[in-house]
Amino acid sequence: MTQHIRSITPVLNTARLHLRGLLPADAPLIAMFAGDLRVSRHLAVVPHPYPEGAAEGFIAATLANEGPGLNWAITRKGDAELMGVIGLVEKPEGMALGYWLAPPFWGAGLMSEAVAAVVSFCRIGAVPLLLASAHQDNPASARVLQKAGFVWVGSGQDYCLAQGRMVASDYFRLALE
Repeated sequence: MTQHIRSITPVLNTARLHLRGLLPADAPLIAMFAGDLRVSRHLAVVPHPYPEGAAEGFIAATLANEGPGLNWAITRKGDAELMGVIGLVEKPEGMALGYWLAPPFWGAGLMSEAVAAVVSFCRIGAVPLLLASAHQDNPASARVLQKAGFVWVGSGQDYCLAQGRMVASDYFRLALE
């Protein structure tokens, strides 16, 4: 990630959403939603059960710029309450996009809107390549990526901490240059 992108946490707005930096006050909702097995089972690095203090640690690392990327809280416009998180993580081959949305908000196209906002931000920030993956038992996540222009590049196995096993995954990429 370029230092320019890494040094800021921009606010991103869409028709329905407000993406902002994480706040310490987001910790209870992150713990509750990321701790829901319906969410964590589709994420590589989120354990289940979700450890006490993990949300606070995640937020503190993000705010201190100690993590390997940039994270946004997904909220509705006019409502500061967190519905999910979307972020970028620097990898040797490019920027990896990751995201989750709380189950009460599934199926309304909100994550597609959030991903489109982050992709637009990356275009402006001169990020040349975005990478993403989706567990094969989560076709909704793959659809979100495809709607944003990501193309499937292969399949494999990834370890899922919450499931404690390898899971079948599809890999996607989006060239921005």
